[in-house]
Amino acid sequence: MAVPTVAPVPVRRAPAMPTPAAAASEYVPSVEYLPEMEPASSAKLSRGAPAPAAPAEPATSTLPLAGGLLLLNAVLHVFEFLFLPSMSTNESLRAVQLAGTLVGVGVDTLLGIGLLRDKGQLRVLALLRLLVGLFVFGGMSLYQAQYLFTLVVCAVSCGVLALVWGKPSAFLGGVALTAALLGMTVESIGFVRLSASQSLEDRARIALRPDLEGNRLLRDSVLVSHRFGYKLPIPSDGWYRHKANLSAPEPNVDLWLSHPDVNGNLMVAVREWNPAEAADLLQARDVALRDLRTRHPDFQVTGTSEGTSPGNKSRIATVSGHGTRGGKPFQFEVSVYKTGNQLLRVTAFAPANVFEALELPQSTTKLRPD
Repeated sequence: MAVPTVAPVPVRRAPAMPTPAAAASEYVPSVEYLPEMEPASSAKLSRGAPAPAAPAEPATSTLPLAGGLLLLNAVLHVFEFLFLPSMSTNESLRAVQLAGTLVGVGVDTLLGIGLLRDKGQLRVLALLRLLVGLFVFGGMSLYQAQYLFTLVVCAVSCGVLALVWGKPSAFLGGVALTAALLGMTVESIGFVRLSASQSLEDRARIALRPDLEGNRLLRDSVLVSHRFGYKLPIPSDGWYRHKANLSAPEPNVDLWLSHPDVNGNLMVAVREWNPAEAADLLQARDVALRDLRTRHPDFQVTGTSEGTSPGNKSRIATVSGHGTRGGKPFQFEVSVYKTGNQLLRVTAFAPANVFEALELPQSTTKLRPD
């Protein structure tokens, strides 16, 4: 009987501790320190290559400063439109000035806002605007012998031009800014001095009504016509004279006053006495009535009078009534005078609701022929 064999069981043995000599002979990897990698630029520098120039800091743009000056100039344009045009005596030149100031306000405002945002693409447009303003407005003021205003235009235009042109030095930029601000200061002082001779409100009103001129007339002030020898008291405050070369509502008008706030009118017409047209004042009044009905077909007479003009011996005949003018009800009063070989016709008319408030009733009877 065979005896089974048993496989030997392996016996685990604890690892033998290395001896000091074996440990010394065992390989232990060492740590090596590698040199830091240098950038190529540093490597080039280390090999003696020239160092690149440091990037220059961007120069401060003067466009925002020029934009601020253009916006300030736009404000001065508004003042010029409201207060300066009434000083011009040339009608066509004055019309050009009014149009130019209106266009200038819009252009300067748009350019000023754009330059404040440092938009360099507006540089060419700003240069063109400044050059045109320099030659147009400077030329017109020089033509009118307004030498101080010419210097103001040149100082402002050249100062802003220097700031827009490129990148001026600190000295040139300071000179340009000083010139522009000095010109604007002189113009501002001019406005203050103008207000001393005539209120800015009156100037603004006349600028908005180019058919008017002069100062605002007050109650009881008297206008004298040296050409035809008569005096006309002003019935209430707020009247202005019309320009002499404007067409009036009736022919032969020598004096035409308007109250722009309420559309009141007071005028004096002078013509030679024509016996073939009217033998006396009553017939002259009938001619005036016929003319009124020609212009206002619905005119209705509400009263008539005749007699001697108060304060003198001149004869006078008057007619009053109401009619439609421009689709609105108006009140009218007409008085006729005979002085020597002249016939004077004084006409007052205004909207019916303000006729009495303007003290126009009997205002035509207060004329004083000499």
